Amino acid sequence: MAHQTFWKPEKQVKEKKSYSSLHQQKTKAKKEVPEWKKGILAHHQKGKSSKDRGEFNDDVLAEIIAESSGICPICNSANSDTTHHVMPRGRKGRGVKTNGLRLCWPCHDAVQTNEEALQYWISVFRDKYGDRFWFDEKDWEEFNHKQNIQQQKEREKQERQNQIKPVVDLLTAAAGRNLKSNELRLLQSFEDSDMAVFASMMADALGRPVEPVPVYSYGERFED
Repeated sequence: MAHQTFWKPEKQVKEKKSYSSLHQQKTKAKKEVPEWKKGILAHHQKGKSSKDRGEFNDDVLAEIIAESSGICPICNSANSDTTHHVMPRGRKGRGVKTNGLRLCWPCHDAVQTNEEALQYWISVFRDKYGDRFWFDEKDWEEFNHKQNIQQQKEREKQERQNQIKPVVDLLTAAAGRNLKSNELRLLQSFEDSDMAVFASMMADALGRPVEPVPVYSYGERFED
């Protein structure tokens, strides 16, 4: 029997897609930003950089010049034609009125390169305007925030000391000595309820009365 060849469909070669055509397919048209979104941050102003905060603006310069005599206070002869940062910008001195001193250029350059002269004028301005005479508004906000946090911690520490005082007095009298630092830290680490139980237990063990340890609920710790 003769060999028969069956018909096969002709193989079609698929055209390979080039990189550019693939890229065109993947690239989506950008959506337009809605009008309401465009203005959502329009009112927001980016904060000044540290460099910008060190510059004297025109209004501040005008005030410093108006209050100066026009004569350099160091040499007392030349005209004061430049404004010196008493606390240098490299040391976070800001462009505020209380940090500006009008000098002549030679005296300005001399102060800039002489630490003793620089410290002299810093002390003069500190006496005149206060310890942080070079602070701007943002510096004061940050400083006051840190101060408030520190004061809060001090109040909480003092409150805790007052709270454990009855137990400390009881143990001090029983031991015949002052409590050690690690012993005080142990008492301070107790929760309020645990402290009350511990105080009662020690009073029973030593046969001595102890003042009730105050246990505060939320909102009762600080008086107005």
